[in-house]
Amino acid sequence: MSFLDWSIVIAFLILIVWMGIYSMRYVRGVTDFLACGRICGRYVISVADMANGLALITMIGAVEAGYKSGFAYGFWGSVTTPVTIFLSLTGFVFYRFRQTKAMSFGQFIEMRYSRSLRIFASTLRSISEMLANMILPALAGRFFICFLDLPETFGIFGIRISTFMTVMFICPLLAISMILFGGSVTLVITDTIQGLVAYPVLAIFVFFVLWKFSWGNEVLPVLLDRADGESFLNPYDVQNLRDFNIFFI
Repeated sequence: MSFLDWSIVIAFLILIVWMGIYSMRYVRGVTDFLACGRICGRYVISVADMANGLALITMIGAVEAGYKSGFAYGFWGSVTTPVTIFLSLTGFVFYRFRQTKAMSFGQFIEMRYSRSLRIFASTLRSISEMLANMILPALAGRFFICFLDLPETFGIFGIRISTFMTVMFICPLLAISMILFGGSVTLVITDTIQGLVAYPVLAIFVFFVLWKFSWGNEVLPVLLDRADGESFLNPYDVQNLRDFNIFFI
């Protein structure tokens, strides 16, 4: 990577961390920490939620799904989109949940059912999160080593240190620090900033790909060169696809 590349990465990282620290002044109580003071508007919530959905593990999974199954797999996944939009517009579940004024889903379970169910649900979720976080930092470490072209090891005072382990330590450290700075206030602010940057960047990237590569001469012939039952374009000819297929959906 060149100096310009590193400058972009470091400057954006400093901006996010600084905004996380700066947002601490807006946390004045439990409501601010857990529910962002209940003052977020639609646009802020939408942008922050979009940026939150663009997590590294999500992007890696989407790229692998496209690489393994092409557009045919995505067709069946998009069938759920109208249902999701309908449920969102009608406020199904969310409207009643917001009426309870609960600041967390665990609090809602205790209000609606019982404390014992809340403890059981919290235990189950904690175990699930622990299992998930056993692999997520490792994926992040490998991704940043490849993306930033980092060496496998580096030396400090004559001691060789694994870059993979260092990156694995830094990624959860940054994430936990963002949460501890200001809770949901910090997360919403930093996610919104990332979303505002991501929107134009993604648009530029899409136009660049469409301009740089020819769909009819380069992309389409490769997508059509598939065995029977493993089509990347025909959603009704995917019975032999592995990993990302109808059964997975």
